[in-house]
Amino acid sequence: ATRKDQQINTNMNANQDSTFELVPSDSDHPPIVEAVPTTDFTASGNEDENENPSDTDIIVGCGVAGLIVGGPCLALITALGGNWAKKKQGPFGESTRAIGRITHAAGNKAKDEKFLHKVKASVASLFDEQDEVQM
Repeated sequence: ATRKDQQINTNMNANQDSTFELVPSDSDHPPIVEAVPTTDFTASGNEDENENPSDTDIIVGCGVAGLIVGGPCLALITALGGNWAKKKQGPFGESTRAIGRITHAAGNKAKDEKFLHKVKASVASLFDEQDEVQM
């Protein structure tokens, strides 16, 4: 029998010694089917832009990764190294371009959500509340 022809038996009986056994089901259960995705998430309208991220995206992404791992000195080294490695073939070039694509996507999301405006408004509201408390 193929997987689609198999049926799930969910009926169980409990014995006095607290063990369970499967009991044949009289009702018809729908066959097991696999979900098929309806959209292809790998294809995008701007593949050229995603394939080669900008210098700024690569430098910022590699610099932030270096800052998190080892501080400001490693941030400078990884930013410059990422800018050099972006043109190379192989794992270093691929990982650098991947970091650039991630940074580009994060930047676009921040622009869409107006993140900088929200941060400015939050900071301004902190100082407005302090002025009211001091008066």
